[in-house]
Amino acid sequence: MKVGNLRDTAVSGGFWLAWLLLAAALLIPAPTAGFLLAFLTVTCAVLPLAFGCRWQRLGALIALVAGVALAASLAQKAANDPYFKKDQTPSHQTG
Repeated sequence: MKVGNLRDTAVSGGFWLAWLLLAAALLIPAPTAGFLLAFLTVTCAVLPLAFGCRWQRLGALIALVAGVALAASLAQKAANDPYFKKDQTPSHQTG
């Protein structure tokens, strides 16, 4: 990496952040948190996929596919999370 090149720094940071977020999403047992972290993994993998070198693009593609697969597998569990269903009363009641 050349000193002072912001694009290379952002690509490298996005690459490592995508992998760290994917690892955190796999380790956290809460489905809603895992879904959010998997979504952030996909978001962070886009920059290295577009501007990285060959190995960064390949690694970002693997992280992107794994993040999409994890988010898809956790989407239904996150939608049925009891934390969001415990207080589903209307905020205003007419009557």
